[in-house]
Amino acid sequence: MNITQFIVPVVTGIATGMITYLTASGMSLIISGMGTINFGQGSFYILGALVSYMLTKAGSFPLAIGLGFFIPFLVGALVEVSLRPVAGKDMMFTVMITMGLTYIMQDMMELYWGGLPKTSTVPQALKKILRVGDVFIPSYYVFIIVFSAVVALAIWVIFEKTRLGITFRAIIDDRPMVESLGINVGRMFTLMFMIGIGLGGLAGALNIPISGTAPQYAMSVFSNVIPVLIVGGMRNMKGALPAALLLGLLQGVAAVLTPRFYNIVPYVFMVICLFIKPNGIFTKEGA
Repeated sequence: MNITQFIVPVVTGIATGMITYLTASGMSLIISGMGTINFGQGSFYILGALVSYMLTKAGSFPLAIGLGFFIPFLVGALVEVSLRPVAGKDMMFTVMITMGLTYIMQDMMELYWGGLPKTSTVPQALKKILRVGDVFIPSYYVFIIVFSAVVALAIWVIFEKTRLGITFRAIIDDRPMVESLGINVGRMFTLMFMIGIGLGGLAGALNIPISGTAPQYAMSVFSNVIPVLIVGGMRNMKGALPAALLLGLLQGVAAVLTPRFYNIVPYVFMVICLFIKPNGIFTKEGA
């Protein structure tokens, strides 16, 4: 078996992993900050993808990517407000509400965009094929990797080096202390939710030229993110990136070695992780 056979699957796996990272990091932020599992994340991924599809047809790829993040970001504020009546109650309340939201949004998007799968095109510059020896790599996959890496760096800078990020981390670690300082935690929760939702929309906007999308794919998107959350740690936003890259690489390699079963590789790894280290392999002990 020639090693060059793995180059394209590995690049594809990394690109897929970066897309999944964006969706998972948004969910992890909401879980760690608010204690809420957002079952509607897949719907916002689809919303970002369909907004991108609409604007790409109008001929503006940069605007399509930007609004793919910003429209779900704004809608996220409305969703967070609707969840406030059940804040602090059993998590099952928010699970059921966000699950119901998934189907409501799915029907609304289907009414507007129809139920058939949609796909979009990319600018001519991103349609090029890069040649590495005897291997040909689509330039759009490289763009996704680089762009997502820049977003990941921006997330790290915001959460580690800015006052806003310090406030977010303080809320996650000790909410009562932050409230005692006079900080409006409710407003911070809204912003957390909006950022988390926006990242999901951005992932959809980036991925629609590759795999297309349709409103009924929402729960499928959600299920694809679960292995990353489990492996990286449900409340560990930093663990989402290495977990997504690891699972993406494993899936890429498996596509060459066992093409009939490569789709189940992330779930098999997730089950193993649950037996060995249920808090996530990238979560420190005691976290």
